[in-house]
Amino acid sequence: MPTLRDRLFRTYFVFDARSLGLFRIAYASTLLTDLYLRFRALDDFYTNDGLLPNHTLLWAAPSPHMFSLFFTASTHGQAAFLMLLCAAAFAALLLGFHTKVAQVASLLAVTSLNTRISPLENGGDMVVNLLGVWTLVLPLGQRFSLDALRASLRDRQETDARELSGPDNRAALCPEPAPYPSLAVFALILQFAVIYLLNVVHKSGPTWLDGSAVHYTLHQDRLVKTLGLFAREHVPYPALRALSYMAMGVESLGVVAILSPFFTTRTRLLAVVLMPLLHLSFELFLDLGVFSFAMMSFFPLLLLPEHWRWLRDTGARLHRRRLAFFDASCGICFWMARVLARLDLLERVEIVPNTDRERLPAGVSAELVDSTIVVVDAESGRLYTRASAIAELLRALPFGFVLAVPLQLPGIAQLANLAYDVVAKNRARISVFFGMAACGLPRSAPASGNSASGGSSSEATRFAKLVRRALAEVAVAVVLIAAVGETLNNNFSVPAWLRYQQPALLSTVVELPRTFQGWRMFAPHAPHAPHAPTEDFMVEVDALTRDGRHVDPYNEVASRLHGPGLTAIPPLLHENQFFTAYSLFIWQPNFAVFRQAFQEWILRYPERTHHKQDRIVRFVAYKLSDQSPAPGHTQSTHFHRAEFMRFAER
Repeated sequence: MPTLRDRLFRTYFVFDARSLGLFRIAYASTLLTDLYLRFRALDDFYTNDGLLPNHTLLWAAPSPHMFSLFFTASTHGQAAFLMLLCAAAFAALLLGFHTKVAQVASLLAVTSLNTRISPLENGGDMVVNLLGVWTLVLPLGQRFSLDALRASLRDRQETDARELSGPDNRAALCPEPAPYPSLAVFALILQFAVIYLLNVVHKSGPTWLDGSAVHYTLHQDRLVKTLGLFAREHVPYPALRALSYMAMGVESLGVVAILSPFFTTRTRLLAVVLMPLLHLSFELFLDLGVFSFAMMSFFPLLLLPEHWRWLRDTGARLHRRRLAFFDASCGICFWMARVLARLDLLERVEIVPNTDRERLPAGVSAELVDSTIVVVDAESGRLYTRASAIAELLRALPFGFVLAVPLQLPGIAQLANLAYDVVAKNRARISVFFGMAACGLPRSAPASGNSASGGSSSEATRFAKLVRRALAEVAVAVVLIAAVGETLNNNFSVPAWLRYQQPALLSTVVELPRTFQGWRMFAPHAPHAPHAPTEDFMVEVDALTRDGRHVDPYNEVASRLHGPGLTAIPPLLHENQFFTAYSLFIWQPNFAVFRQAFQEWILRYPERTHHKQDRIVRFVAYKLSDQSPAPGHTQSTHFHRAEFMRFAER
């Protein structure tokens, strides 16, 4: 029976390899989603013809410790090429291909993307950065990855189809990696507990105490989505008030569920189920960028071996058993059977060579299994061949239905059958091309020798790994110390006696990867006003064209509105996260340094419309604001228009 010390160690310093693999997939998916959103805003924010030219940003940088590959990009083509490189890094991470290299490349890509438009950063960007930093030393590619598949195919060279079926053989194909204890595990658990804790503590203002916070948040027209607009207009105020208290309650419960050393299997399962639902509700009602997705991607890490055993048993009950008969004399066919055996994590497919005539079901001839793959449903006895058989095998795999369903759609099914027939007829040539036996199973690889020099090399390799791991843990410790200091100094709820001047080196450790720790979601003005915002803002530009028309070049891009002359802030601005942030800072006096670029972007209006008569001869830029309606009311009040910039052609 494990001691308390062992249990605490496994709870706070070890993640299951499967949890790391699932996290990698969720995190990489978040990165690709974020990249897509940024690509849509490429011309507006990542080129020198946009609102944040790199020279302006570098000149106005609040810190010298800013790294971004995108500082070298000035044009659309250059920025698009760098985003393509980012996509390659994120895709490699998603697939687990050269995973450690992909982790490093993805962190460089994320840092570059965020730092390039650092004035627009939000909490979601910080979470993405932190996940990349904290998991950099963790082995994310040991499960559910191409690296793991390649390693298994390389390390275990089956020569007989019988080695591909049976519990013992399947366990040997994908052996469970040894636990990988790391300080980074503790840092991640602590990090997310602190995020929720500080978000709860900072919700101390009147709108949170009286329960009106959700009501006011849904009246932030720059953030609200269509479903949020429907909720604020049709959901009774008592229900919205209950949601305010529920949000604080769930976040508080999340702190306990993440940190609890007792009943860990249950508390972590509670966190894994409950917290993503909270963030999913945020995503459905409000446009918060990738914040919700980034937060949700953390929770697979909390899955314990007990959870994985339950998932495996449940999945096995939901998937029917299949028998797959394949041409054992074909090298490429046998290789695909080897891959299938490793992907069949639920062990729902029994792989049978066509030479095993006694296993052939009634109605299946030897000629049929010699010419095509045959899959038999063990429960119904239904037969599948050609592309339909491939689709059935995919259905037997976890989440394989995502690939199986398209294969069975009209039109695609016929094309898939044609492709299958071409491969089947040329399987001997394909096998020879890839160096596999065309008329017999591949021979086993020669056994590696155990010479004295080999033993010496193995010892040197182990020592090098030990040194690398020790250096990695030291690096994690340094980052953790820097993160603690940043957290203490950047949150008003921390007592003054706990704050201190962060050493320059540790400040650099925080600033370079943009891992700031100010956590006050929906209480942005803490400590002066730690409540949900009750005032809404937008930017309007009243521009006069050469032919005498009044246009709003800013909102034609930012909000898809055609003004100017608004008398109220529209209920749905449809601004993306970047324009939302830009609209909140450009009118502020301390961001005046960016207004020259803003003016130049406005004057490039005819370049965007491709009409010479759209040349701007003068414009006035306004900050529009209003007070959100009080609970029980629907109309905003105190609409105000304040000029913050003007231009006139000389």
